[in-house]
Amino acid sequence: MLTYRYEGQRDMLYNQTYNLDQVAFASEGIKDAQQTMTAMKAANKELKGTMKTVRIEDIDSMQDEMMDLMDVSNEIQETLGRSYNVPDDIDEEELMGELDALEADMDFESNSVPSYLQPDKETDLDSELNLPAAPSGHAAVPANRQQEDELGLPTVPHASIRT
Repeated sequence: MLTYRYEGQRDMLYNQTYNLDQVAFASEGIKDAQQTMTAMKAANKELKGTMKTVRIEDIDSMQDEMMDLMDVSNEIQETLGRSYNVPDDIDEEELMGELDALEADMDFESNSVPSYLQPDKETDLDSELNLPAAPSGHAAVPANRQQEDELGLPTVPHASIRT
């Protein structure tokens, strides 16, 4: 029977603790609601003050101006994007073929050595014209002719130094 009493007292303590927890929870909820209300009142007051400076007519006017500016911008882009004397029936595959051919020409030209930088080749034209071959080395200089340097310019005679 003693255990029955202890169990009754324990149940009564649990119920009291539960009730106290419920009251504390409700009290905290009310405090939170009060803080929320205070914050909402402050936000409402701030919003009303801000709304006095903003007029819907101003916003509508600004939106209209922006739409007009966008229309003008689109007109400018259309004007700049016009093509002149370009027929409507252009075959894009034909244009791509021409572009590929131009690129191939450019690649060939950039990889090839220009003719003026290529080494001299004896042509059949030289033999047809009976032209003499280009001289090689230094030829003997006649006695009455002045000597030339490696660039083909006359050399300066050495003077003797006299004291």
